[in-house]
Amino acid sequence: MRHTFSLLHTNFWEMKKQLFLLLLAVFSLGVSAQTKFGYVSFKEILTSLPEYTVAEKDLGNLQQKCEQEIARSEKDINQRFSEYIDGQESFPEIIRVKRQKELQELMEKSLSFKNDASKTLRDARNELMQPLRNKVTEAIQKVCEEGGYDYIIDTDQRSYIAINKEKGTDVTAAVKQQLGIE
Repeated sequence: MRHTFSLLHTNFWEMKKQLFLLLLAVFSLGVSAQTKFGYVSFKEILTSLPEYTVAEKDLGNLQQKCEQEIARSEKDINQRFSEYIDGQESFPEIIRVKRQKELQELMEKSLSFKNDASKTLRDARNELMQPLRNKVTEAIQKVCEEGGYDYIIDTDQRSYIAINKEKGTDVTAAVKQQLGIE
């Protein structure tokens, strides 16, 4: 009896699963006939903004200054290391140990600065780009609402398997127009 119950139980769940899949397929066909979607290149729109160029220039300047400081620090470490190597055999033990500690501290400070600079650049990028991303997102939302689209897909993210471009509309130009970009 237990075996029979198990078979009935399995068949019941299998039938329920198949019914669910059938209903899902029928529902999907009905919905897809009424769905209107658009697609955009978010990156293309973002990089077309005049403010984007200014932000990239500011980030480039900050990155260049950080790289110059890193290069200066590494040059200083290399110079001190060469001096240490050249004189290590003539140094008394106390001076050799002192210079090793100094080199160690310089390397640790240099590494710490590199990490801080990297974080500063990342934070600056987010701070400068977030308002621009918000601006583009708002324009996409307006185009979506005004154009009667059910949804708009960002083709840059590649979070889809395929897009039938004949059934959708590329609204990149409409979003650029919404932002006043030619």
